[in-house]
Amino acid sequence: MTTTDVGGVAGVPALKKNFFRLLLLAFSGSTIYGLPYFRLYYYDAYLQVYNLNNTQMGTLGSAYGVLGLLSYLIGGVFADKFSAKKLIVFSLVATGVAGIGHLAFNSFYALVGIYALWGVTSLLTFWPALLKTVRQQANAAEQGRAYGIFEGGRGVVNALHLAVATSIFGIIGARLGNAVGIRMIITFYSVAAILAGILIFFIFREETSLAADIADNSGKFRVADLVRVIKMPSVWMVVVLLFSSYVFNMSFYYFTPYSTSAFGASAVFAAVLTVLAQYCRPVASTGGGFLADKFGRANILFLGFVGMGIGTVAILLMPKRPESIIMLTAACVLIYFAMYGNYGIFFSLLEEGGVPIELSGTAIGLVSTLAYLPEVLCPFVAGRVLDAYEGTKGYQIYFAGMVVLAAVGAVFSIIWTKMYGNREKSAQQLSEKGK
Repeated sequence: MTTTDVGGVAGVPALKKNFFRLLLLAFSGSTIYGLPYFRLYYYDAYLQVYNLNNTQMGTLGSAYGVLGLLSYLIGGVFADKFSAKKLIVFSLVATGVAGIGHLAFNSFYALVGIYALWGVTSLLTFWPALLKTVRQQANAAEQGRAYGIFEGGRGVVNALHLAVATSIFGIIGARLGNAVGIRMIITFYSVAAILAGILIFFIFREETSLAADIADNSGKFRVADLVRVIKMPSVWMVVVLLFSSYVFNMSFYYFTPYSTSAFGASAVFAAVLTVLAQYCRPVASTGGGFLADKFGRANILFLGFVGMGIGTVAILLMPKRPESIIMLTAACVLIYFAMYGNYGIFFSLLEEGGVPIELSGTAIGLVSTLAYLPEVLCPFVAGRVLDAYEGTKGYQIYFAGMVVLAAVGAVFSIIWTKMYGNREKSAQQLSEKGK
């Protein structure tokens, strides 16, 4: 099966035909994570309702995160060996059912089991299958905008469901107490996940060519497939590129305490500075995807890394006084747009890098396992650095490390253009001929 078979024939704009399905995938890819993460937005209320201490709260996150991190590669293999549609439907429904189970159990150990189960259903069986399905919604020349729309859509849905959950908690919690408010949030996210699974079951169909691949490979794990992916230089380059950028996704939260300690910002302003990222995300991710398909994916990545680097350097060098808050905000917005503009592009590189669709799940699993390591490493490294250096010095050292990684990403973007740029030009030319 050639890459142009995915989502449509060569030169045919498959993305337009599959636009609604792409939005449904974005909805699913956002709401499923409401259950594992909502506790962080209602931290104190969650502790009170379930009689937890901070250590136990952290253990719930570890049960989810550690199991999930170990699951990516296995999930990638699953996505190549079984029906991606069935994996997604199972994941959404199982996550929602586990959420309903959350309503029935209050003990700490039961909660640990539920969060561990969510690590399987929202990561192992879901994430690689989801990203592989996104790839199938567009032809070779549309991959950037497909992933960009997907990530932008996730950003919009994320903002919407957080607003709905906050309203539920604010209204019901104020009238009937925190316990009822938390339970209603759990119910909301559980129903949303199950509903998304039902919609995908009835709306999506297996691509004919993909179904043939599944029939040939179903249930068969071949070490040769994994070895084949490991030997692909393009896969390892995507790891480096995504890793370098994802450090910023996991580190921009530190702009909040830095703004108060270095610039004397208020706690309210510092919180707004972080929330701004969520408003930049939909525009940046969608726009980045469209620009990537028009001007070259690695070229836009390069500009993104340069933007992240310049923004961080500006934060380090600008005068540390309250009058600089406007400049600080502008630098953060530049970083947010560059960061999320890049984030919607990375997995579209698999098409350009020559990864065949029948191995894309395994490739996504391998990339996710390694490139998402900042989720574990960044909080640890930042904590050690900030404890070792008092005041703003620790932040400055940590931010300097972010600048180094932005430079690494920029260099690898240039290398990618030289190695794989011709494939992208060929895909764009093919698309133009079909119009």
